[in-house]
Amino acid sequence: WASPRLMPSTGVAPQPRRCWGRTPTPSPKMGPVPSPKLGPMIGALAALAPAAPKPPIAVQLSGDSPDVTVNGPRLEWCLPEGWGKLSKFPKDFCMTSPMFGVRRAASMQLAFYPNGSRTAEDGHCTVALTRGPDSAGIKFEFLVNGRGIGPKVCLGRRYLGDYPTPFDNSEEHEGKSVVVCMQVLEILGE
Repeated sequence: WASPRLMPSTGVAPQPRRCWGRTPTPSPKMGPVPSPKLGPMIGALAALAPAAPKPPIAVQLSGDSPDVTVNGPRLEWCLPEGWGKLSKFPKDFCMTSPMFGVRRAASMQLAFYPNGSRTAEDGHCTVALTRGPDSAGIKFEFLVNGRGIGPKVCLGRRYLGDYPTPFDNSEEHEGKSVVVCMQVLEILGE
């Protein structure tokens, strides 16, 4: 039996606590709990089962193309025009690669904007990846003549990346080739 704490009267009636009478809610950090009858058996089986190895990533072309070479997870697209012609195209003009894919992301295509997409800064080209609907997310890296800006992830239908132009516009680079490379690093969700 506890007596209430006596406080001097201030003329204001004390307010009841708002949390009394509420049903407590579980902590959001609580996860599912295994059945006590299966606990030791499931834990032992999970420890014994080796993780299934992931199949290697292989890029597949939808048709033959003399400008594209594929080696496992790597696609190299050598643009048919030299830099002299490519550098004269207007901003937001692009050339597209043949269609290709990997497992769980079958319909993909690259686009190369020699003078950048409409939002690119001067002195930058743009490489875009367009993917079909219901494609798995992928982690990849683009290289333009061997220069990249690090791994990227595409979860949606399109990815655009701006890269420094592979050459300046001097006459000595007019006949040089541009090679766009895409290295698929991981298929997400596997």
